[in-house]
Amino acid sequence: MSKKPNEKRLNEHQRYEIISKLSKMNAPSKRVLTREYIISEGTIQKVWNNREAILERSALLSEEAKERTFPAFVGRFTKLEDMLYI
Repeated sequence: MSKKPNEKRLNEHQRYEIISKLSKMNAPSKRVLTREYIISEGTIQKVWNNREAILERSALLSEEAKERTFPAFVGRFTKLEDMLYI
């Protein structure tokens, strides 16, 4: 699964921004957001579809961690990870 050369990976802060922009009453179109963040419409759709997990994960991360770029995925042992975190 390779990304297009002109696209970049989103960090957690950018994912959160996209969700908050799409949640507003007069939300910008997904096409406008694709140009703003230089990503595909599919990426915008994926962020929107996974918004609950992203918002939950974002609440647990520090501001410094939110600025780092890493892939967003759900692990196989989320209950165990949550227990270890607590």
